[in-house]
Amino acid sequence: MALFVDGPACTIEDLIGEDSGLLVTAETVGINVTTKLWLAMGEVQSEVENWLIRPQPVIGPPWMQPPNIGQVVVTRELARWVKMQTLTMVYRDAYFSQLIDRYQGKWDEYAKLTRYARDQFVANGIGLVADPMPKAAIPVLGTVSVPSQQAGGTFYACLTWVNREGQEGAASDAGSITVPADNLMTVMASVAPAKAVGFNVYVGTTLTMMTLQSQVPLPSGVTFTYIPGEVNSDQIAGTGQKPDYVKPLPRTMLRG
Repeated sequence: MALFVDGPACTIEDLIGEDSGLLVTAETVGINVTTKLWLAMGEVQSEVENWLIRPQPVIGPPWMQPPNIGQVVVTRELARWVKMQTLTMVYRDAYFSQLIDRYQGKWDEYAKLTRYARDQFVANGIGLVADPMPKAAIPVLGTVSVPSQQAGGTFYACLTWVNREGQEGAASDAGSITVPADNLMTVMASVAPAKAVGFNVYVGTTLTMMTLQSQVPLPSGVTFTYIPGEVNSDQIAGTGQKPDYVKPLPRTMLRG
């Protein structure tokens, strides 16, 4: 699972999956869906941060006192809350732009679904990690010539940061490079986040089949050289850390 601070908790594709007419509506009334998604993230973050700082009985391990937004994991309930909040904001603006009843109907329906998703999140609590590893930045790819016969080709690579418990953060977006014959691809990571012990490298010839190539986490600053066929792995990058702890929330919450 990704961290909340890694980026939007859902994608445009997720929104379209919920509402197939979303992009048509957005184009008709001139709404930027990506902007609305970020605004929805901001509104949800404000509520989550308020809950994190509210005094609560100490029932968790000492390292979770007090948690912050950087430790929050995007659980299924949190992702759905953000998705419904985004759709609510889109159709609210669409209605006020055109005053068309069908937009108001969708606004009302998504507002109800937003409240339900929020209540489900409250019922399940806030998922938190002790040692958060943020999503890695896209790797820096290069080539190096070698005195051996290499076919070359186009390769894709992504990486993940690893903490001292061996937990991986969310994988970076993939980079790609065309490697000439008699050359090998090199992979470098950007500046390491605090507490990261190293990074893992995933490589493949397609975006959907990048597998683990580094046998151990590599220290920040090390350049990894990919040799096709040297490592036979079927492990693909995960989606990030799972919660170490769930912070319960009281069922009665103040709404602002």
